[in-house]
Amino acid sequence: MSAAEVAGTDAAPATAPGDVLLSGVRRGALLVFLPVFVAGQALAWLTYAASRWYHPYSWFKIGLAETLSSVRVPFTASTQAPPVPVPGAPGRLVLATGALTIAVLVLGYRAGRSQARAFERRPGAAALAGSAIGPGVAVPMLVIALPITLGFPQFGIERLEPVLWQALMMPLVVSAAAGAAGGAAVARDALEDRVGGRVVAAVVGGGTAFWWGIVGAFVAVLLVAAISPGPTGAYARFVSRTGGSGAATVIEHASLLPNQSVLVLAVAMGAQATLGVGGDPAVVLSRDGVDAGQGAGELLAAYAGAQGNTASFPGWFWAFLLVPLVATVLGGHAAAGKERRRSERAMRGAAGGVVFAVICAVAAWAARIEVPAWAGVTNGGAALGVPVLLTGGLAVAWGVLGGAVGAMLPWPERFSAGSATPR
Repeated sequence: MSAAEVAGTDAAPATAPGDVLLSGVRRGALLVFLPVFVAGQALAWLTYAASRWYHPYSWFKIGLAETLSSVRVPFTASTQAPPVPVPGAPGRLVLATGALTIAVLVLGYRAGRSQARAFERRPGAAALAGSAIGPGVAVPMLVIALPITLGFPQFGIERLEPVLWQALMMPLVVSAAAGAAGGAAVARDALEDRVGGRVVAAVVGGGTAFWWGIVGAFVAVLLVAAISPGPTGAYARFVSRTGGSGAATVIEHASLLPNQSVLVLAVAMGAQATLGVGGDPAVVLSRDGVDAGQGAGELLAAYAGAQGNTASFPGWFWAFLLVPLVATVLGGHAAAGKERRRSERAMRGAAGGVVFAVICAVAAWAARIEVPAWAGVTNGGAALGVPVLLTGGLAVAWGVLGGAVGAMLPWPERFSAGSATPR
């Protein structure tokens, strides 16, 4: 019997509440949790192959921790006392490994669609059926959290453990939400009849704008790396001189590229990304440049081999404005769809901008990274992120204006053909 058959994907759609719950649990466990578990182990063992740190069993537990990081489960840390104790210094590790988070969302969405096949004319029931995958993801996540106890002595971390109640609640909420979205997508026609085409179009437009914003931010960083070899060379030298540590950094950095893209998108819209140490800002990144002249910023700049504590970006970096501009215009075009009335097209594009702002705010929260204190180096934990509310506010301005413009612009037929969103 195949995994698909066990998950119920080849069986007749279940409609009884008990059958829906059971099939949801199977789909959640086999179609969402299991692939993410395998990906977490692969990421951990790849890092082990590059660094050769620790013992193999430790890397199995690190792989379990990677799996939990897909849904941003926080870890509490017991650290060695720093030279100067800092009251209230954060002793925890909080991050969402972006690549794995995307896997959970995509797999959960697809599992929810499959789960809700029998409810095409009942949007509420379809969303509820899709969300039934949540327990199938959450319970295994809690089980794998139980044996995780890690220590990283070279970083001054004596004990690192997941917060067990969040190891249950975070995967439940994230996977159930993704599954509910997939279920609602199955009943899109009926949903439009219930809530109106404008609401559905706004969701489509906001999601499209965010997707292109993330893609655009990633491409923009690649172009900067190609045009400005200096920072790229410094990064390569850092990796080279730190040996296995540098190789591990590259692997983990690759898994966090979605987080990086969220931060770049926020900075392109006008926010500032801040690396704080011990509760105080140390490095501030804006569209104008990098300022590492505050607090621990000077130490970090010296450790990274930077020349000076501040650096101004060249004028052409303002081209980063194209990232949110193009993204929101494309989102507005997707929100307008085949609607012919210009006023309605503008309304749908602007409404898509509001949805874009909500997604940006949630993504900014999820992309934030917190690490505990590194004994002997930092007096307190470090955090990297952008202000959530400010990012959401800036995204409203970009999204509403860009979405309305994108919805109103005349598009050539060859660009509009086949532009309907998949169902």
